Amino acid sequence: MDAPTSAKMLTPLDDLWSRIDSILRARLRQDLYERWFSPLRPIALGDGRLQIGAPDRFHRDFVEDHYRSLFEDCVPSLVGERIRIVFAVDDAPRPMPSPSAAAPALTPSSTPALTPVPLPRTDGGPIDPRDSRPNPRYAFDTFVVGASNHFAFAAAQAVAANPGRTWNPLFLHGDSGLGKTHLLHAVAHAILEKSGGRVAIVSSERYTNDFVAALSKGTMDEFRRKYRECSALLVDDVQFLAGKDKTAEEFFHTFNELHDHHVQIVLSSDRSPKELKGLDERLCSRFEWGMRVQIEAPEFETRAAILKKKADVETIDLPDEVTQLLAQHIRSNVRELEGALMRLAAFASLKSEPITIQLARDVLSDVIPPEGYRPSIERIQEEVAGYYGLTVAKLTSASREQKIALPRQVAMWLCRELAKETLQSIAEKFNKKDHTTVISAIERVNTLRETDEGVKGALRALTSKLAP
Repeated sequence: MDAPTSAKMLTPLDDLWSRIDSILRARLRQDLYERWFSPLRPIALGDGRLQIGAPDRFHRDFVEDHYRSLFEDCVPSLVGERIRIVFAVDDAPRPMPSPSAAAPALTPSSTPALTPVPLPRTDGGPIDPRDSRPNPRYAFDTFVVGASNHFAFAAAQAVAANPGRTWNPLFLHGDSGLGKTHLLHAVAHAILEKSGGRVAIVSSERYTNDFVAALSKGTMDEFRRKYRECSALLVDDVQFLAGKDKTAEEFFHTFNELHDHHVQIVLSSDRSPKELKGLDERLCSRFEWGMRVQIEAPEFETRAAILKKKADVETIDLPDEVTQLLAQHIRSNVRELEGALMRLAAFASLKSEPITIQLARDVLSDVIPPEGYRPSIERIQEEVAGYYGLTVAKLTSASREQKIALPRQVAMWLCRELAKETLQSIAEKFNKKDHTTVISAIERVNTLRETDEGVKGALRALTSKLAP
């Protein structure tokens, strides 16, 4: 058999997936197939299991929760034996959908796919390009700017416009799901368009895995070319380098090499450099050399705008009243907000119903409390204790230590304001003899919330978690 003919032969995995794909197309509506099943792809077949990759965690969870039985029904008959179906996240870039696709694409069609420029390898093969190409969904024009992130957005645009010269490094930090990864990829897009060079954009986990592989194979020269001969290095979630001393040491030298040559470095983390535990102090101090920007949780207006933008991109008919309902109740991060919207849209599509307030309350009952909901005293105690790093037993003890007394007063204030409980009920739940202690606590918190930023921030964060 000649080489061209053999090159066209399907592997057993590809052949099986082709037959599975035919069954899915035949059984499912086209819009349902295009949105949820077309992005799936096979990862591995062996040891009695088929591993199927989805582009993100929400996508994986949705297919696994609602369509596992579909795969379990058809796959064993195709394979001829019992086989276990395993769904996993495989976030490698997927081909951009064709313009003729009947269903709306999951990525904005106006965002061009960028072709990676892989480094040559000593063995003649290309380096895996998955960490060298920014995600086409994440660009500056798809990022929703609000009061909580406008400074981070401006800083990212500044370094993208003048890489290596404005702020180097740019260090973005904040809780998970607030847009740090989006901004990293947006910077990578802009630098690629500006310089035409190669960017190295990678998670700290991928960087670590590449480093370990290079050590084991003796290809450290290749590894260093990959991460040091580039137009920009962007590393997501650098907090996961903590405890990996050899990897962090190598990253320290890579950082110095790039910084000395004015190559732009952009880093993200879930905490500030000073709060990174388990990382060499020399490395943490370098993270402070340029610009450090914190991204806060989005306020209501930004959350609503994010929902509207996501709905436009996904061609979802989202009424204003449903937008407001979701933005009011889902406050923690953008990822959860968009996930809730996609879950709601999926159920509406499956049931062939329009999206309404009632449907949103039914589908998202785990995140949207029923009308008239008030948090219980017990839940308030748990949230306050967790916020201050205490146990509920400590919070409700007789201790007068300031580190316990203040959280207790905050909890009492929240029980009165949010739960609308009587003073006597609150006193009893905190093991107090009468309600005068509760009155004193409420008065003190009312005073502190006008003058103490720490108390003001605690009340804001706890109210956000507890409010209906």
